[in-house]
Amino acid sequence: MHQTPPTNRPHAAVHIDLDGARHIFRTHGWTYDADDDPLFESGLRGALRVLGEAGVQATLFVITEDLADPRRRALIESAVAAGHSVASHTVTHRRLTTLERSERQREIVESRAQLEAAGFDVRGFRAPSFGIDLESLELIAAAGYEYDSSVLRTAQIAGLGAPSDRPRGPHRLLNGQPLLEWPVPVSDSWLPPFHPSYSLVVGDWLFRRGIRRSTQDGTPLVVLFHLTDFSEPLPKARLRGWQQQLFTLSYLSAANKQARCAGMLAYAADAFHITTTAQILAGYTAGAAC
Repeated sequence: MHQTPPTNRPHAAVHIDLDGARHIFRTHGWTYDADDDPLFESGLRGALRVLGEAGVQATLFVITEDLADPRRRALIESAVAAGHSVASHTVTHRRLTTLERSERQREIVESRAQLEAAGFDVRGFRAPSFGIDLESLELIAAAGYEYDSSVLRTAQIAGLGAPSDRPRGPHRLLNGQPLLEWPVPVSDSWLPPFHPSYSLVVGDWLFRRGIRRSTQDGTPLVVLFHLTDFSEPLPKARLRGWQQQLFTLSYLSAANKQARCAGMLAYAADAFHITTTAQILAGYTAGAAC
């Protein structure tokens, strides 16, 4: 069983998926021709500034092809030097459930190997677009990851062959495997997830409502940001149509987004004790709930 927290507030950890413009465009089938990625660079700088002012250490889910770019790699290295940790978000950010087994394995195994070769300690994994299934989870476990955080908090569980009343906090989803699954929280079925990315679009009330409801079961919470939540708008010349503006949040200024994200982070800190992923998961032993 997990250890009793040293505070009467439930625990939470901050995660940031490092999806840059190239990966957002790829996900939607759009072409991104530029060599640089100002969304990635301004987003990570903005995130580090907001986190630094809040005194929060986050886990950054890295798409490892970004390591080949010296500027992006330097930003990731500076984040680790500031106390943040890294986890894998695959090699190329392709949805795992659309790939053949060999390609899935490459995305899962090689991403960890590339991060470790770059000198990073890697314990966790998140699938792009939360696209996860039983085969992918088994590959993640076989690759030696300590935890996965891809399953939406209530959705998908039954489809993975597990009861729908599985714990909402970290637990062992695969029988006989040490891999911990830490589900990503969602809102009610009629609302979008209350991640800041969605809340920046529909209103901060969505995030506050999700936080209030998440305190009710007392389980550890993932507060999930994306680089779009902190980034400067992409140059207009790189955008075609309202969908690209929406999915990159380029219709909002960086100052607006960063101020609102700082407010959401402060709101979460009032309800949860924000700590690191490693500190939360260290409380789960081989006897944790299965």
